[in-house]
Amino acid sequence: MYPPIQQNGCRRRVVQAIEHSTNGSPRKGDCIPLKAHNNLAVLIVTLLILLGFGLRLYHIDKLPYRGDEAFTIRHWVNEPLSDTLKNVATVDPHPPLAYALFRGWGQLFSDDEFIIRLLPALLNLLGIAALYALGKRIGGRAMGLIAALLWTLHPFQIWHAQDARNYAIWAGLSATGIWLALRAVEKRRLIDWGLYIIAGALAAYVYYLELFVLFSLNVYVLISYRHERSLLKRWIVAQVLIALILAPWYLQERLISGGGYTGTTGNSSISKLFTWFLPTLTFGSTLPQDITQIIWPLILVSLIIGGVLLYKQRMHRHVMFLIAIGVIPAILLSIVASRINVFTPRYILASSPAYLLLFVGLVIGVKSYRQFGGLRRFVPLILIVGWLGVALISLNNYYNNAAYAKSPGWDLLSEYLAHRVVPNDVIIQASADDAFDYYYERDELSARLERIPASPNESEAAIINRLQESSNNRESLWLIAQTNPDWPNAGIVERWLEENMQLVRKTSTGNLRIEQYMRPSVDASDYAGAPIATFEATAALVGADVLLPAEPTNELNIHLYWQPTQTTTDSLKVFVHLTGDMNPATNLPLWSQDDQFPLDGRIETTTWDVNTIYRDVYTLPLSDVPAGTYQLVVGFYHPETGERVMTTTNSDSAMIAEITLP
Repeated sequence: MYPPIQQNGCRRRVVQAIEHSTNGSPRKGDCIPLKAHNNLAVLIVTLLILLGFGLRLYHIDKLPYRGDEAFTIRHWVNEPLSDTLKNVATVDPHPPLAYALFRGWGQLFSDDEFIIRLLPALLNLLGIAALYALGKRIGGRAMGLIAALLWTLHPFQIWHAQDARNYAIWAGLSATGIWLALRAVEKRRLIDWGLYIIAGALAAYVYYLELFVLFSLNVYVLISYRHERSLLKRWIVAQVLIALILAPWYLQERLISGGGYTGTTGNSSISKLFTWFLPTLTFGSTLPQDITQIIWPLILVSLIIGGVLLYKQRMHRHVMFLIAIGVIPAILLSIVASRINVFTPRYILASSPAYLLLFVGLVIGVKSYRQFGGLRRFVPLILIVGWLGVALISLNNYYNNAAYAKSPGWDLLSEYLAHRVVPNDVIIQASADDAFDYYYERDELSARLERIPASPNESEAAIINRLQESSNNRESLWLIAQTNPDWPNAGIVERWLEENMQLVRKTSTGNLRIEQYMRPSVDASDYAGAPIATFEATAALVGADVLLPAEPTNELNIHLYWQPTQTTTDSLKVFVHLTGDMNPATNLPLWSQDDQFPLDGRIETTTWDVNTIYRDVYTLPLSDVPAGTYQLVVGFYHPETGERVMTTTNSDSAMIAEITLP
């Protein structure tokens, strides 16, 4: 027997040298060179990066910008960098490298959804390589490869990688910095210290809360290496250099004071760190609530057991390292969020490597821990398949389920309005969302845009005053979207419009409300031409508008203009019917109808004013109406008997239009 030998980093007992084998190939017991393992690992990581890139590109431009993304485009990309640094840095506080990256990228290419979102998608891929390197340093190649796989498929990373903000970029840079920090502490080479300083400073110049990660690393090093003075001196020098790099921006008085920024999310909650943060940072925000409530305790137990198993494998310092990265930022965020509204998982997105590696520690630990007996073979596979299954459910919801869409159809709303508003209209944007503002500017809508209410603090008197000013001498007011129901002034706009204006159109597109209001009083310019018909002893139909094409909700709006000739003894109803060829469902030519008292019951023919012209609005559902040519007929009838009122031309109805539906 040959003694153990070291060959290319592989220590084994070699029975025969390769040259003594019959075919020149290694046989069982031969040493497989370390280089072959490295090449295979590099190939796998490369394939994972390609897979991750594909997942981050898939449907990347399917949805329009959400509000924060639109703010990025309007103020980071489309404004000069000097203006952004001066005016935006305290309103939407981020470090200058975030602004510069998006500004430069947008200037080089364009500001459309695909191009801008491509920037975070590309830079987030850094995390795949970083997780492999970090996992390999902690527990070997297998741990690194599994960790890289989990980052590749991580739903929350993919969500942010397809988001025109800096969070995914920060996550990729921060993961790289965490790996380089551990590498510098353990290898202690000058090049490693230099790379760590660069990565840490870059990450902190992309997002402020990288400071939480830097603080966590300091806690880890100062505790774990407290007796190694030589290392601590180098570490302190590295921290001083990072601080000096950050000081020119971070120490500006206007930034330290906060500029009045109070956050846009919520206040801290210890329980939500477990029930919300933990599942989100592991599987994303696109899981059903019932699944989230089931899995968060399982995630917590898995991470604890993973840490214990790593600790039992004498990875004491590495366990401390992962706990520091995973726990301390959450504690710090909770403290900050007790003062301002910044309590949301994305603000500690850089902690997700710790959770992934602790989970991989469970997988590797079970496989290598002999006390698990025969389970060592199957449990790791079950754990990985289970993780992948939950991740794929979350990803499927993100990609395909409209209930989890990151943004409503702001682009569709803008396109809808572009074909209907006129310069004399006012669009009232009821939600605090910059997304519509972006598409409003892009599509060059002719109507004036007002955001009412402008903030949760705007008073009722101020809101009403703005509504009155907007309605003066205007053709229409278009109310879109919804005010945040948590705002104390929610509902004021709707109540004023209902009391003072007439609702003439109600529809929606892209899950967004659209309501058109006009003044109740009717001008002669609202209708034109000779009367269409006169109904005996009732009213003249002096005009009619058929609002084609049909609404996105597949409804047809019709406006009738009545000039009463006298009051009636009985209160009459108006019918609007869509007729055509025989309807096989009813054996009648009737396909759709809307019957109601005038103005939806707000007036009656027994009391209406003969000196007033009334605008009467009707809506016909078209969901069961096939393509073809149809007639729109209207008239009055007695609701008690069904008897119709005749016209002066001896007809029981008047046709107002013949239309063709596609």
